[in-house]
Amino acid sequence: MKKLTYTAIAALLTLCASAQEIKIKKGDVLLDGNPIAKIDSKLREYKITNLDGSTSIVAFMRICKPAGQEVSSAYIELFDPNSNKHNDLLFDNLSPFSVDKSVVKTLFAKGMMTDKGLVMDKINEFLNGEPSDLPIARACKELSEGNKIADSFQLVIDDTGAIYSVKAQNPDPLDKKIGYIKMISPSTNGELKYDIRDFDGYLVAEWFAKSGTSARYDKFLNQELLTFDNKIFKADFDNRGNPIGYKMSKDITAMNIVRALVANGYMLNHQYINNKQ
Repeated sequence: MKKLTYTAIAALLTLCASAQEIKIKKGDVLLDGNPIAKIDSKLREYKITNLDGSTSIVAFMRICKPAGQEVSSAYIELFDPNSNKHNDLLFDNLSPFSVDKSVVKTLFAKGMMTDKGLVMDKINEFLNGEPSDLPIARACKELSEGNKIADSFQLVIDDTGAIYSVKAQNPDPLDKKIGYIKMISPSTNGELKYDIRDFDGYLVAEWFAKSGTSARYDKFLNQELLTFDNKIFKADFDNRGNPIGYKMSKDITAMNIVRALVANGYMLNHQYINNKQ
């Protein structure tokens, strides 16, 4: 009975959205000619902001080509730059000539937008809910064991570069800090670099954006980590998290770096001392 009720509500929301005219004009989202939100459209990236500027969400159009198939398909990755949380959903009805409007219509259909703008309670419920894993469902990629491990740490980075995890092993049970990450820009070669230190402040790894060098390694390091025990791991550069201004808490590259470390068994905490004993 409950499932039927939800289905009926979803159908009603879709009907209401389609009955009203949605337009995108000069960065405004118009509903029956009235502005209800702002939208900043780039190549396959759409930032929607409420009129008062208090709330925003980013929608990425992701194109997926399953292995062995000729035809690509598309879906929406919804991303909250404040929490770094994301989840995927299918387009309600994609028009390749007006993707921005297709995104807005989909949010209307899911109850995540109304004539008042973004509905953050509904959006947060979706972002905090069960991952849709559309790329996996469409056989575009597989979730590695490393990613599963990284997910289990429930990592958070604050604006000072402190790294937190539910798996912190500190004397104070309320202290979830496991380490620190610091951006160095420019580094000695003029490129972006990050240092990652454990809870005791010892250097655990260095990440180099491009042409990184070390006396401990005889090749260039490009979007790669070099650990204190001479292991090399890949961690991708990603600047999506800071479209306006910089905050470490929104730095996706920093999160990718920390995730790569913990996915490969580096729990930070007292990493350096424990490994030297």
